[in-house]
Amino acid sequence: MALRLIYRSYGGDNRKGRPEYFDKKACLWSFLRAAEQVAGDVEVVFVNNGPIAEDRVAVMREHGTIVELPGVGVHESYAAALDLALDGRWPDTDVVWFSEDDFLYRPEAFAALEQAAAELPEADYLGLYGSSPDAPHTQPDPSLHHPRTWTSLPPWRVGDHEWIRFYSTTATFGARIGSLRADRGIFRWCTVPHRNMFRDHDTCLVYQGFEPYSYRRLARDLVGGAPGTPRERLREAFMAPFMLATNLRSHRRAGNRRLLVGPSPNLATHVETGYVASGTDWAEVARGARLWGGQPADVPA
Repeated sequence: MALRLIYRSYGGDNRKGRPEYFDKKACLWSFLRAAEQVAGDVEVVFVNNGPIAEDRVAVMREHGTIVELPGVGVHESYAAALDLALDGRWPDTDVVWFSEDDFLYRPEAFAALEQAAAELPEADYLGLYGSSPDAPHTQPDPSLHHPRTWTSLPPWRVGDHEWIRFYSTTATFGARIGSLRADRGIFRWCTVPHRNMFRDHDTCLVYQGFEPYSYRRLARDLVGGAPGTPRERLREAFMAPFMLATNLRSHRRAGNRRLLVGPSPNLATHVETGYVASGTDWAEVARGARLWGGQPADVPA
């Protein structure tokens, strides 16, 4: 089993609230510092969507292969990364990790991922940042319908970390390539109705065999009973049939239901105000990453 790391970058930024220690170069360095600790076979590929700052590109050239995209949309960038993992270059037994460029990683993150993938063969998907109803301190907390079929599982002890069943994670996640190949249609389906979001929460629930939405809520929305403005109620009524179809898409045979696991506390975090994982001093992680990259520890690069 080899670990394949795909890092998706975008040259711009968005309007998300960020803590003061955030900058994309520190995130990149934290990713590479964690990759350096992997004991086995590891490969790094950068998927750059549009122009990227040259100082970051120079770092990427030193540590992996760069694939350039001509400034496409977020769905197209995401699809390109998935297609890269599934184009046949890597065997189905390998594990691929997809990373967005606004995540910080603890130094041991990928070494722990490698060990968990080896010791937990029953896990099809692995997160380093995510949620579980059994660990409400993790972020982001699940905010949607709690699947009626959810069952808690005992935690797994792998090395120095406890791994638990995750409720969901983000577009930054790991997967066994064979499982991802079989589930490619689910990832396509969950991006259908939107231009700028992935419905990653829905994706995680559906491939695990859980219904993301309450039928009571869907019935309410379909007849225009959703809360909000008239425009918001119309939008929810329009979306209700798609959400119903998403529920139905989750009905999988027992043998096709996937298992998603991750560490508690999280070993990575989305660096967005309100969604930073608990249990780690992430400002210190960012400072350490800058030092690793040869920059002043407290000055964003």
